[in-house]
Amino acid sequence: MISWLSDPTFVAGLFAGAAATLIFLLGAAVCHLLSRDHYGLDHWKLNVQLPISLWMNLGYWKHTSDFTEACRNYLKLVFETANILADQRSIGILDVGIGCGDQTVTVLNDIASRGAGSLAYIGVTNSQAQLGVASRRCHDQQTKLETFHLFLADASKPNVWSEETRSAVDKLKDPKLKERWLLASDCLYHFSPSRMPLWQYAARNLGMNFMGSDLCMSKTGGWRQKTLARTIGVLMGCPWKAFLTEEEYREQLVACGYDRESIIINDVSQNVFPGLVAFLERQDKALAENGISLGGGFRIARKVFGWFAVSKVVRAVIVVARLPKGKDAA
Repeated sequence: MISWLSDPTFVAGLFAGAAATLIFLLGAAVCHLLSRDHYGLDHWKLNVQLPISLWMNLGYWKHTSDFTEACRNYLKLVFETANILADQRSIGILDVGIGCGDQTVTVLNDIASRGAGSLAYIGVTNSQAQLGVASRRCHDQQTKLETFHLFLADASKPNVWSEETRSAVDKLKDPKLKERWLLASDCLYHFSPSRMPLWQYAARNLGMNFMGSDLCMSKTGGWRQKTLARTIGVLMGCPWKAFLTEEEYREQLVACGYDRESIIINDVSQNVFPGLVAFLERQDKALAENGISLGGGFRIARKVFGWFAVSKVVRAVIVVARLPKGKDAA
């Protein structure tokens, strides 16, 4: 028997202490509420529409001023250029630089909407944070496809991929997949030392065609402009030779095994840079009016892409390259 429970003085003190604690907490809550501005801005949290989109590419701004739509349209322009949405065959896709999952969901939804053929999908990113977000957002997709994986890996260096990643990617060589594609949306200019190791691996080891969006160096720019563009590229985290001319780009694709006559490089700069710059200006102003900073990095990006638009020394391009006939077949 616990004797102190039968002590009236102890029990009274216990209840008194509990009551005092409760009164203190209630008082603190009241003081907090009274000190708040009930007509302030805290209620913005109730108006946020979740889940939010987390796209991050340059965007294709023709007929839109909305960032999410522009980013989605840029990816869809890649699909249209490759003509994969009209293809009725089964498709395998190795998607590198997947971001936070918006790109993955768009790929799966658009390919599935064809209503024909199966889809096998593997996504790769070198960001642990983005992989975590993408995995949560794409969790439901795993049950829809027989082959669906997201991996943390440096896509520019397939020779150092883990055994698990390499084994999963090798399954895209399944003969039932009649079309196999490497997809790289707005990320290849960050690849170090170059794009070629990934292209070689995709073409020679996996029998994959290539489609993506990228940045190219104009052949008409002077050496000062080109040097400045390369310097800006390095500050953006790109290798010094990241911005290739269209001719250099084509020659590298051919050297990796792609058919020269099949290569498409479309300059879409006029519907990319000006729209992005205008959006960043609007967003910066709108956020500032609400006491939020867009951030120095995005302000610098606005100036950089503005210079790209005016100088035309760096161009935004859509690229598609196919393997010689007979080499991409299962």
